[in-house]
Amino acid sequence: MTIHERLEAFWAGERPDEIPYTIYHTKWQDAKDDPAWEPLFEAGLGLTFKEYPFRQERRDLDVIEHETVESGLSVRRVIWRTSQGEVSARWTDGWQQEHWLKSPEDYRVMTHIVGNTDVVPDYDSFGAAEREMQPYAVTWSMIGRTPLQEMLVDYAGLESFSFHLFDYEEEVRRLYKALFDSFRRKAEIVAAGPGRFVSNLENFTAETLGPDRYEEFLLPVYEECFAPLHEAGKIVGCHYDGKTASVKGLIAHAPIDLIESLTPPPEGDQSLAECRAVWPTKLFWSNLNASVYELPPGELHQLVLDRVAEAAPDGRRLAFEISEARQANWRESIPVVLKALKETRS
Repeated sequence: MTIHERLEAFWAGERPDEIPYTIYHTKWQDAKDDPAWEPLFEAGLGLTFKEYPFRQERRDLDVIEHETVESGLSVRRVIWRTSQGEVSARWTDGWQQEHWLKSPEDYRVMTHIVGNTDVVPDYDSFGAAEREMQPYAVTWSMIGRTPLQEMLVDYAGLESFSFHLFDYEEEVRRLYKALFDSFRRKAEIVAAGPGRFVSNLENFTAETLGPDRYEEFLLPVYEECFAPLHEAGKIVGCHYDGKTASVKGLIAHAPIDLIESLTPPPEGDQSLAECRAVWPTKLFWSNLNASVYELPPGELHQLVLDRVAEAAPDGRRLAFEISEARQANWRESIPVVLKALKETRS
Protein backbone atom coordinates (compact mmCIF):
# COMPACT_ATOMS: atom_id res chain seq x y z
CA MET A 1 0.00 0.00 0.00
CA THR A 2 1.03 3.63 -0.54
CA ILE A 3 0.67 6.15 2.27
CA HIS A 4 -2.54 7.33 0.56
CA GLU A 5 -3.99 3.84 0.62
CA ARG A 6 -2.92 3.26 4.21
CA LEU A 7 -4.52 6.47 5.38
CA GLU A 8 -7.72 5.82 3.43
CA ALA A 9 -7.97 2.43 5.13
CA PHE A 10 -7.21 3.99 8.51
CA TRP A 11 -9.87 6.69 8.05
CA ALA A 12 -12.41 4.06 7.02
CA GLY A 13 -11.72 2.03 10.17
CA GLU A 14 -10.27 -0.77 8.07
CA ARG A 15 -6.92 -2.50 8.45
CA PRO A 16 -4.07 -1.15 6.32
CA ASP A 17 -1.13 -3.38 5.47
CA GLU A 18 0.75 -1.66 8.32
CA ILE A 19 0.13 1.12 10.83
CA PRO A 20 0.59 4.48 9.01
CA TYR A 21 3.30 6.89 10.15
CA THR A 22 3.48 10.53 9.02
CA ILE A 23 5.21 13.83 9.68
CA TYR A 24 3.77 17.36 9.43
CA HIS A 25 5.29 19.24 6.52
CA THR A 26 6.08 22.05 8.99
CA LYS A 27 8.37 19.65 10.87
CA TRP A 28 10.07 18.61 7.63
CA GLN A 29 10.42 21.72 5.50
CA ASP A 30 13.45 23.27 7.22
CA ALA A 31 15.44 20.12 6.32
CA LYS A 32 13.57 19.13 3.15
CA ASP A 33 16.72 19.15 1.01
CA ASP A 34 18.44 16.54 3.17
CA PRO A 35 18.85 13.34 1.09
CA ALA A 36 18.11 11.26 4.20
CA TRP A 37 14.36 11.82 3.67
CA GLU A 38 14.12 9.80 0.47
CA PRO A 39 14.80 6.37 2.02
CA LEU A 40 12.43 7.21 4.88
CA PHE A 41 9.61 8.01 2.45
CA GLU A 42 10.45 4.87 0.48
CA ALA A 43 10.23 2.89 3.74
CA GLY A 44 6.70 4.17 4.40
CA LEU A 45 6.89 7.57 6.07
CA GLY A 46 4.16 9.94 4.86
CA LEU A 47 4.19 13.73 4.61
CA THR A 48 1.05 15.67 5.56
CA PHE A 49 0.23 19.12 4.21
CA LYS A 50 -2.46 21.23 5.90
CA GLU A 51 -4.37 23.66 3.72
CA TYR A 52 -7.41 25.90 4.17
CA PRO A 53 -9.94 25.57 1.31
CA PHE A 54 -11.27 29.05 2.07
CA ARG A 55 -10.00 32.57 2.55
CA GLN A 56 -11.23 35.43 4.71
CA GLU A 57 -11.92 38.80 3.12
CA ARG A 58 -12.11 41.59 5.68
CA ARG A 59 -13.93 44.88 5.24
CA ASP A 60 -13.33 48.07 7.24
CA LEU A 61 -9.87 46.97 8.28
CA ASP A 62 -6.44 48.50 7.88
CA VAL A 63 -3.47 46.36 8.87
CA ILE A 64 -0.45 48.30 10.13
CA GLU A 65 2.81 46.49 10.84
CA HIS A 66 5.99 47.74 12.51
CA GLU A 67 9.21 45.72 12.76
CA THR A 68 12.13 46.84 14.92
CA VAL A 69 15.12 45.41 16.75
CA GLU A 70 15.21 45.92 20.52
CA SER A 71 18.08 44.65 22.67
CA GLY A 72 19.15 42.45 19.78
CA LEU A 73 15.70 40.86 19.41
CA SER A 74 13.34 41.26 16.47
CA VAL A 75 10.06 42.86 17.54
CA ARG A 76 6.98 42.85 15.34
CA ARG A 77 3.90 44.85 16.25
CA VAL A 78 0.64 44.62 14.30
CA ILE A 79 -2.37 46.93 14.58
CA TRP A 80 -5.82 46.09 13.20
CA ARG A 81 -7.56 49.46 12.76
CA THR A 82 -11.29 49.83 12.02
CA SER A 83 -13.91 52.57 12.08
CA GLN A 84 -14.89 51.25 15.52
CA GLY A 85 -11.42 51.29 17.07
CA GLU A 86 -8.30 49.17 16.94
CA VAL A 87 -6.61 46.16 18.52
CA SER A 88 -2.92 45.31 18.55
CA ALA A 89 -0.52 42.44 19.21
CA ARG A 90 3.25 42.05 19.52
CA TRP A 91 5.76 39.27 18.85
CA THR A 92 9.40 39.04 19.98
CA ASP A 93 11.62 36.70 17.96
CA GLY A 94 8.45 35.05 16.66
CA TRP A 95 6.90 34.46 20.10
CA GLN A 96 3.69 36.30 20.88
CA GLN A 97 4.21 38.55 23.91
CA GLU A 98 1.06 40.65 23.68
CA HIS A 99 -2.33 39.31 22.58
CA TRP A 100 -5.09 41.12 20.74
CA LEU A 101 -7.73 41.08 23.48
CA LYS A 102 -6.94 42.92 26.71
CA SER A 103 -10.08 44.93 27.51
CA PRO A 104 -13.85 44.93 26.93
CA GLU A 105 -13.31 47.49 24.17
CA ASP A 106 -10.89 45.11 22.43
CA TYR A 107 -13.61 42.45 22.42
CA ARG A 108 -16.06 44.88 20.87
CA VAL A 109 -13.59 45.82 18.13
CA MET A 110 -12.77 42.16 17.41
CA THR A 111 -16.49 41.34 17.22
CA HIS A 112 -16.82 44.12 14.65
CA ILE A 113 -13.89 42.69 12.66
CA VAL A 114 -15.35 39.17 12.67
CA GLY A 115 -18.78 40.49 11.68
CA ASN A 116 -17.22 42.31 8.73
CA THR A 117 -15.27 39.32 7.45
CA ASP A 118 -16.52 37.26 4.52
CA VAL A 119 -15.47 33.62 4.31
CA VAL A 120 -15.27 32.49 0.68
CA PRO A 121 -14.21 29.24 -1.03
CA ASP A 122 -10.61 28.95 -2.22
CA TYR A 123 -10.26 25.52 -3.81
CA ASP A 124 -8.07 26.20 -6.84
CA SER A 125 -4.63 25.71 -5.29
CA PHE A 126 -5.64 22.92 -2.90
CA GLY A 127 -3.25 19.96 -3.04
CA ALA A 128 -0.51 21.64 -5.10
CA ALA A 129 2.22 20.73 -2.61
CA GLU A 130 0.93 17.18 -2.43
CA ARG A 131 1.13 16.80 -6.19
CA GLU A 132 4.72 18.03 -6.12
CA MET A 133 5.69 15.49 -3.44
CA GLN A 134 3.80 12.48 -4.81
CA PRO A 135 3.56 9.65 -3.92
CA TYR A 136 4.60 10.43 -0.34
CA ALA A 137 2.33 13.37 0.51
CA VAL A 138 -1.29 13.75 1.61
CA THR A 139 -3.21 17.01 2.01
CA TRP A 140 -5.59 17.73 4.88
CA SER A 141 -8.44 20.17 4.70
CA MET A 142 -8.23 22.62 7.60
CA ILE A 143 -11.22 24.25 9.25
CA GLY A 144 -9.46 26.17 12.03
CA ARG A 145 -10.30 26.38 15.72
CA THR A 146 -13.79 26.52 17.18
CA PRO A 147 -14.85 29.90 18.66
CA LEU A 148 -13.76 29.48 22.28
CA GLN A 149 -10.44 27.89 21.35
CA GLU A 150 -9.78 30.66 18.83
CA MET A 151 -10.32 33.26 21.54
CA LEU A 152 -8.22 31.36 24.06
CA VAL A 153 -5.29 30.42 21.81
CA ASP A 154 -5.16 33.14 19.16
CA TYR A 155 -6.73 36.29 20.57
CA ALA A 156 -6.41 36.49 24.35
CA GLY A 157 -3.96 33.88 25.61
CA LEU A 158 -4.76 31.31 28.28
CA GLU A 159 -3.99 33.32 31.40
CA SER A 160 -5.86 36.45 30.39
CA PHE A 161 -8.79 34.58 28.89
CA SER A 162 -9.36 32.76 32.17
CA PHE A 163 -10.10 36.16 33.75
CA HIS A 164 -12.01 37.47 30.74
CA LEU A 165 -14.52 34.62 30.99
CA PHE A 166 -15.55 36.06 34.35
CA ASP A 167 -14.77 39.77 34.07
CA TYR A 168 -15.98 40.38 30.49
CA GLU A 169 -18.61 37.69 30.16
CA GLU A 170 -21.01 39.72 28.00
CA GLU A 171 -18.25 40.72 25.57
CA VAL A 172 -16.86 37.18 25.46
CA ARG A 173 -20.25 35.72 24.61
CA ARG A 174 -20.88 38.32 21.92
CA LEU A 175 -17.57 37.53 20.21
CA TYR A 176 -18.25 33.80 20.66
CA LYS A 177 -21.52 34.17 18.74
CA ALA A 178 -19.84 36.08 15.90
CA LEU A 179 -17.10 33.44 15.65
CA PHE A 180 -19.72 30.67 15.75
CA ASP A 181 -21.46 32.23 12.74
CA SER A 182 -18.11 32.40 10.93
CA PHE A 183 -17.20 28.82 11.82
CA ARG A 184 -20.57 27.62 10.54
CA ARG A 185 -19.78 29.21 7.18
CA LYS A 186 -16.31 27.63 7.14
CA ALA A 187 -17.87 24.21 7.74
CA GLU A 188 -20.22 24.67 4.77
CA ILE A 189 -17.31 25.59 2.49
CA VAL A 190 -15.07 22.75 3.71
CA ALA A 191 -17.94 20.26 3.32
CA ALA A 192 -18.35 21.24 -0.34
CA GLY A 193 -14.62 21.26 -1.02
CA PRO A 194 -11.75 18.81 -1.56
CA GLY A 195 -10.03 16.59 0.97
CA ARG A 196 -11.22 13.47 2.75
CA PHE A 197 -9.81 14.35 6.19
CA VAL A 198 -10.76 17.61 7.92
CA SER A 199 -8.59 18.87 10.77
CA ASN A 200 -10.05 20.99 13.54
CA LEU A 201 -6.86 22.48 14.99
CA GLU A 202 -8.11 22.95 18.54
CA ASN A 203 -4.82 22.62 20.45
CA PHE A 204 -7.13 21.54 23.25
CA THR A 205 -6.03 20.38 26.68
CA ALA A 206 -8.74 19.74 29.22
CA GLU A 207 -7.32 21.56 32.24
CA THR A 208 -7.80 24.89 30.44
CA LEU A 209 -11.61 24.52 30.34
CA GLY A 210 -12.91 21.55 32.28
CA PRO A 211 -16.08 19.55 31.55
CA ASP A 212 -18.65 22.30 32.18
CA ARG A 213 -17.09 24.78 29.73
CA TYR A 214 -16.41 21.97 27.25
CA GLU A 215 -20.08 20.99 27.29
CA GLU A 216 -21.27 24.60 27.02
CA PHE A 217 -18.89 26.02 24.44
CA LEU A 218 -17.29 23.22 22.41
CA LEU A 219 -19.92 20.51 22.08
CA PRO A 220 -22.61 22.72 20.48
CA VAL A 221 -20.15 23.76 17.75
CA TYR A 222 -19.13 20.16 17.09
CA GLU A 223 -22.72 18.96 16.98
CA GLU A 224 -23.94 21.65 14.59
CA CYS A 225 -20.94 22.26 12.37
CA PHE A 226 -19.55 18.76 11.97
CA ALA A 227 -22.93 17.51 10.67
CA PRO A 228 -22.54 18.92 7.13
CA LEU A 229 -18.98 17.58 7.02
CA HIS A 230 -20.19 14.09 7.86
CA GLU A 231 -23.00 14.38 5.34
CA ALA A 232 -20.34 15.13 2.72
CA GLY A 233 -18.42 11.98 3.68
CA LYS A 234 -15.58 13.75 5.50
CA ILE A 235 -13.60 12.30 8.40
CA VAL A 236 -13.34 14.95 11.13
CA GLY A 237 -10.44 15.01 13.56
CA CYS A 238 -9.73 17.29 16.51
CA HIS A 239 -6.16 18.19 17.47
CA TYR A 240 -6.19 17.21 21.16
CA ASP A 241 -2.51 17.09 22.04
CA GLY A 242 -2.85 17.60 25.79
CA LYS A 243 -4.85 16.22 28.70
CA THR A 244 -8.25 14.65 28.09
CA ALA A 245 -9.19 12.53 31.13
CA SER A 246 -11.55 15.03 32.79
CA VAL A 247 -13.69 15.28 29.65
CA LYS A 248 -13.27 11.75 28.33
CA GLY A 249 -16.97 10.95 28.72
CA LEU A 250 -17.99 14.05 26.78
CA ILE A 251 -15.47 13.28 24.03
CA ALA A 252 -16.89 9.76 23.82
CA HIS A 253 -20.29 11.16 22.83
CA ALA A 254 -19.02 14.05 20.70
CA PRO A 255 -19.35 13.70 16.89
CA ILE A 256 -15.56 13.54 16.55
CA ASP A 257 -14.26 10.74 14.33
CA LEU A 258 -10.57 11.07 15.11
CA ILE A 259 -8.35 12.37 17.90
CA GLU A 260 -5.29 13.85 16.22
CA SER A 261 -1.92 14.37 17.91
CA LEU A 262 -3.23 12.24 20.79
CA THR A 263 -0.29 12.13 23.21
CA PRO A 264 0.20 9.72 26.12
CA PRO A 265 1.73 10.88 29.45
CA PRO A 266 3.60 12.90 30.48
CA GLU A 267 2.18 15.50 28.08
CA GLY A 268 -1.22 13.80 28.08
CA ASP A 269 -2.92 12.09 31.00
CA GLN A 270 -4.27 8.90 29.42
CA SER A 271 -2.36 5.98 27.96
CA LEU A 272 -3.45 4.70 24.56
CA ALA A 273 -4.95 1.68 26.34
CA GLU A 274 -7.04 3.98 28.54
CA CYS A 275 -8.09 6.01 25.52
CA ARG A 276 -9.11 2.89 23.62
CA ALA A 277 -11.15 1.66 26.58
CA VAL A 278 -13.24 4.83 26.72
CA TRP A 279 -13.27 5.57 22.93
CA PRO A 280 -13.50 2.11 21.35
CA THR A 281 -14.54 3.26 17.87
CA LYS A 282 -12.65 6.54 17.46
CA LEU A 283 -9.58 6.83 15.28
CA PHE A 284 -6.28 7.73 16.96
CA TRP A 285 -3.58 9.62 15.04
CA SER A 286 -1.13 9.54 17.91
CA ASN A 287 1.92 11.69 18.43
CA LEU A 288 4.87 9.70 19.71
CA ASN A 289 6.17 11.82 22.59
CA ALA A 290 9.25 13.76 21.49
CA SER A 291 11.27 12.30 24.35
CA VAL A 292 10.83 8.67 23.25
CA TYR A 293 12.94 9.27 20.13
CA GLU A 294 15.93 9.59 22.47
CA LEU A 295 15.48 6.05 23.80
CA PRO A 296 17.98 3.36 22.82
CA PRO A 297 16.85 1.79 19.53
CA GLY A 298 15.70 -1.46 21.13
CA GLU A 299 13.57 0.36 23.70
CA LEU A 300 12.03 2.67 21.09
CA HIS A 301 11.24 -0.32 18.89
CA GLN A 302 9.46 -2.09 21.76
CA LEU A 303 7.61 1.06 22.84
CA VAL A 304 6.09 1.40 19.36
CA LEU A 305 4.96 -2.24 19.41
CA ASP A 306 3.54 -1.82 22.92
CA ARG A 307 1.49 1.20 21.86
CA VAL A 308 0.15 -0.65 18.85
CA ALA A 309 -0.89 -3.48 21.18
CA GLU A 310 -2.64 -0.97 23.47
CA ALA A 311 -4.58 0.92 20.83
CA ALA A 312 -4.87 -1.38 17.83
CA PRO A 313 -4.43 -5.06 18.59
CA ASP A 314 -6.43 -5.73 15.40
CA GLY A 315 -4.34 -3.27 13.37
CA ARG A 316 -7.24 -0.86 12.93
CA ARG A 317 -8.03 2.76 13.89
CA LEU A 318 -4.45 3.77 14.68
CA ALA A 319 -1.76 5.85 13.01
CA PHE A 320 1.34 7.58 14.36
CA GLU A 321 2.75 10.97 13.48
CA ILE A 322 5.41 13.54 14.22
CA SER A 323 3.32 16.60 15.03
CA GLU A 324 4.93 18.44 17.92
CA ALA A 325 8.70 18.28 17.40
CA ARG A 326 11.32 16.64 15.22
CA GLN A 327 14.19 15.40 17.33
CA ALA A 328 17.79 16.10 16.35
CA ASN A 329 18.43 12.36 15.94
CA TRP A 330 15.62 11.91 13.38
CA ARG A 331 17.89 10.23 10.84
CA GLU A 332 18.51 7.39 13.30
CA SER A 333 15.23 7.25 15.27
CA ILE A 334 12.61 7.47 12.51
CA PRO A 335 13.97 4.30 10.83
CA VAL A 336 13.56 2.47 14.16
CA VAL A 337 9.86 3.40 14.25
CA LEU A 338 9.38 2.42 10.61
CA LYS A 339 11.06 -0.93 11.20
CA ALA A 340 8.83 -1.63 14.20
CA LEU A 341 5.74 -0.80 12.17
CA LYS A 342 6.77 -3.35 9.54
CA GLU A 343 6.01 -5.92 12.24
CA THR A 344 2.38 -4.72 12.27
CA ARG A 345 1.87 -5.84 8.69
CA SER A 346 -1.26 -7.88 8.11
